[in-house]
Amino acid sequence: MNSRSHGSELGVSLWAVRALFCLNGFVYATWATRIPAIQSSYELSHAMLGIALMAVALGALIAMPVAGWLSTRFGSRAMVACGAAIYLIGLPIIPWVPDMSLLYVALFVFGVGHGTLDVAMNVQAVEIERRWTKPVNSSIHAWWSGGGLLGAMVGGGVASMGLVPAWHFGFTTIALTIAILPIVSRLLPVDRECDVVRSQRDEAVPGVTIKRNLRSAGFGRKSIFRLGMLGAIAFCIMAGEGAMADWSAVLLRDNLGAGEGLAAMAYAIFAIAMAGGRCAGDQLSYQLGPRRHVRVCAMVALAGVLMIVLASNIFIALAGFALIGIGFSSIVPVAFSECGRLEGVSSSAALASVSTIGYFGFLLGPPLIGFIAQWVGLAWALSLLVLTSGCTILFAAALAETVSSETLRDRNSTESEPASCSVDLPAA
Repeated sequence: MNSRSHGSELGVSLWAVRALFCLNGFVYATWATRIPAIQSSYELSHAMLGIALMAVALGALIAMPVAGWLSTRFGSRAMVACGAAIYLIGLPIIPWVPDMSLLYVALFVFGVGHGTLDVAMNVQAVEIERRWTKPVNSSIHAWWSGGGLLGAMVGGGVASMGLVPAWHFGFTTIALTIAILPIVSRLLPVDRECDVVRSQRDEAVPGVTIKRNLRSAGFGRKSIFRLGMLGAIAFCIMAGEGAMADWSAVLLRDNLGAGEGLAAMAYAIFAIAMAGGRCAGDQLSYQLGPRRHVRVCAMVALAGVLMIVLASNIFIALAGFALIGIGFSSIVPVAFSECGRLEGVSSSAALASVSTIGYFGFLLGPPLIGFIAQWVGLAWALSLLVLTSGCTILFAAALAETVSSETLRDRNSTESEPASCSVDLPAA
């Protein structure tokens, strides 16, 4: 197979992965925008809803390392199919279960599907970026935000129409089951030779054991400190992303009296802002420098959090959600890129560790806010994000003193790749 045809196939796989990220974001937003309706139908307090969200987090956290292990043996494409199947089985049964115990089971299954699909699609994204001639991972993640936006808009629309979650989730499952079949068939079929290369380099897959990554990469104390700063940034920001997904609609409904349709727009606006920020993130990072970019974004997010906590009307809160989306949008991608600039450190091993820490924040942040909200109210519970944004500013300042300012473009242009897994793509 010549390089042009190989490059064409890789381009098809890239679009398939983009569609997969979009689908994942759509499903998660479908769930997130109907959380208030689920809470009302089961008469859940904030604490009980926090436990329910913990079931999703627990399922994902258990599934992630297992999915990472299985992906190296059966291939990420097979695990994408498996994760999507579990994901789309878990979603429609959530509103149909008759009692709380079965609701927790249904949400656990949903979390298993979410975690499995998340790991498998990241394996695909990492492999495609490694074979591509320029960075594409940030733009791939923008498609997740785009899917979240679309899912939130649909969720808000059907909620305004009075469609109950049971029918909403059912129709969504049927449509996405049809859509996932051609997507999976066009994903990258990683061959055994590239599997060996990926295993040796320990590619960045959420769920890979952090201790094994540190040991195999031979990190010293200085490198562990730098890596810890990046991991802390990812944890803080991804915890905030999870909080926006799970609690934004509830905040507008309970604190500001918004109807279900308008409440769902909180996450939609957040997703719009995040998608736009991710599309512009690479250019802004190049102009400002990665560390200044992180500081500026964290300050924008902090201002947005203060707006939603102190908001006296819905429109101020919606503006706050937009600022949070802009602020959060490119911080984690910048942190991932910084992993490749740590001197004497395997970039893939560092990225795997930071990804894992970040996903813990994404999954554990929302339940924690639920428990705090039971005691101080949801608005003040979300003020916890003021602390995480402030910590991100501090961590970025520390990184400015210890991490080189080499650009991502320079790193990619000089990094050597195994000949057996690289391709020369046709000019765009």
